[in-house]
Amino acid sequence: MALLLFGFFGFSQLGLAADAKQLFGTCAACHGKAGEGNAQLSAPNIAGMDAWYTETQLAAFASGRRGAHAKDQFGAQMRLASMPAIQSAANRTALAAYIAKMPKKPAKQTAPSGNLANGSTRYNALCSACHATNGQGNAALGAPAIAGRDSAYILRQINHFRSGIRGGVAGDKGGKQMAAISRMLAEKDIKDVVSHIGTLKP
Repeated sequence: MALLLFGFFGFSQLGLAADAKQLFGTCAACHGKAGEGNAQLSAPNIAGMDAWYTETQLAAFASGRRGAHAKDQFGAQMRLASMPAIQSAANRTALAAYIAKMPKKPAKQTAPSGNLANGSTRYNALCSACHATNGQGNAALGAPAIAGRDSAYILRQINHFRSGIRGGVAGDKGGKQMAAISRMLAEKDIKDVVSHIGTLKP
């Protein structure tokens, strides 16, 4: 009976939790058992990340909308390491739910420090409309929470959006919006904005 129910509904609550924990073993190799990240591997902390965003990004990696650019070294590593686990939509849903329930970890501030006053001004002018003043994001706008994320990762993603490494694939509406906004940041302001984001509490 239990097997029939599992087959009909895809995942029972118990099955979902068990399978997600097993699936996360692939992620833990880089992101850590608690999702705390690993700076040496350039793997960001992901613990407590919103399920909707994680699922969206896993789907992007699976389809090649993310991580396929020739200059996206770490994105390519992510695709290689996570396949074939994320090819299944059910797996992506299970993993995203599992990661979302992990206790959030403090961000690692490994990016160059900048001018916090200027960073706050530029962040509020260009970033807060989508990511919110407190960095908690807005699911309705497709903007993830960025408070509590590793500064080196945030810095790399801004530069990837600016250069077209990320957000340049057809159909990536959110990525294209982020690329356009990131190019409105003067290069000298980027590390200031990243430093400000680093002060936001998850």
